Amino acid sequence: MIEKETIREVLNNLREAFNNCNSIILSLSYSNETTNKSYLGGVRLIKSNIILSIINVSQKELRDWVEVIKEFNIEYIFIDIEKKLPFEFNLDRESQKANIEYSNIFAEATERLNNIKIIPWSSTELTGIAAMKILREELGNNLSGNQITIIGLGAIGYQLALSLIREGVKVNCYTRDYTKGLIKINSINTIKSEYTLASCNLYKSLRTAILSSKVLLECSSSVKTINENFLEDFQLHKLIIDLGKQAFSSSFIDKIYNIESKFIRLDISNTLCEFICSKIFPPDFKKIEPSKVFYSKDINLISGGWKGLPGDIVVDNAKDPKFVIGTINKYFNIDPIYKSFNGWSSLN
Repeated sequence: MIEKETIREVLNNLREAFNNCNSIILSLSYSNETTNKSYLGGVRLIKSNIILSIINVSQKELRDWVEVIKEFNIEYIFIDIEKKLPFEFNLDRESQKANIEYSNIFAEATERLNNIKIIPWSSTELTGIAAMKILREELGNNLSGNQITIIGLGAIGYQLALSLIREGVKVNCYTRDYTKGLIKINSINTIKSEYTLASCNLYKSLRTAILSSKVLLECSSSVKTINENFLEDFQLHKLIIDLGKQAFSSSFIDKIYNIESKFIRLDISNTLCEFICSKIFPPDFKKIEPSKVFYSKDINLISGGWKGLPGDIVVDNAKDPKFVIGTINKYFNIDPIYKSFNGWSSLN
């Protein structure tokens, strides 16, 4: 547990070290790589903002830090909304009543820090984005036609398998629970597009799954299941991405660099920073809200996804039209027009 005074000291040290920065932003996330106990993570700079990462924060800890967070005028807290800590049961010494902590720090922050911008994010989603980015960098932007092995079909492995199948990648999988794995594989093959030729396969043998492709994504929560005895199976691999960060033994990691296979331990910090940037420095564009505007006796202008009726005219912005997209027909489809609004209006 990280004490309140420790947080205060760290924030003071950050402010002293980066005295030209305007603010400190907290990023709260989870990791099962070492322990469920909370610990301080990395420090990043985004323009004039310091990003401090804190991992495995409990509800009680966040509650204890409220005073310090307000003291340092923290404006943003980014919180991983996926609950990955177990429930905590404790007894209140004064009231002698049992208390249950549900590991919902997003709810805790929203309730107690209502003057701070609490922004949710999903570690599974960002991990998937980061992994796909590496695959495109290493294999090319068009992934269709590749074969990729995924070890582990938890939230991340399943999401990646579904994403890759949609792009036409043949996915070979292995998971410890074969029965549950079959349910997930069948669901992927069922919901994929009928025009997708690639399929998702499940192997009972870890070694067979490894040998089935030259690209491997390790997404499991297993600990040291892939050791140096598997080194020969990776002789022809082009790429190994370690997402779970526990399955490869230290001896395997030490010796994998002696062969030509490219071994990468996935780090989502850059992807997280990109997400944070998109929230604290939103892009400068005018948002178009769904709108409907009366134009003439028989004509309404609609835009921004407004559900139109036959005869309505779809434009770029109903409140300030510049371009006409088309007209809603009796089948509720759009008959294209694609003319300037001035040119169209002069004929109507």
